[in-house]
Amino acid sequence: MAAFGWSVHEIDGHDVDQVQSVLERDSGALDKPTCVIAHTVKGKGVSFMENRLLWHYRSPQGDEYNAALVELEDGA
Repeated sequence: MAAFGWSVHEIDGHDVDQVQSVLERDSGALDKPTCVIAHTVKGKGVSFMENRLLWHYRSPQGDEYNAALVELEDGA
């Protein structure tokens, strides 16, 4: 994309500071389009969800939801 004049940025999509930084940096750039490639992992931070296809299209319910919240809070 850079070859076509785009402003291209590859970032860790789980790093909020990186996401905010790249969006703020290019927010005023009207002379060319921006492409952000945010590398992410499905279900990151929840042991039973991470990198499992099921969680790409399904959301946790009931006990699964509660267990996911516990893991995310412990990892914060």
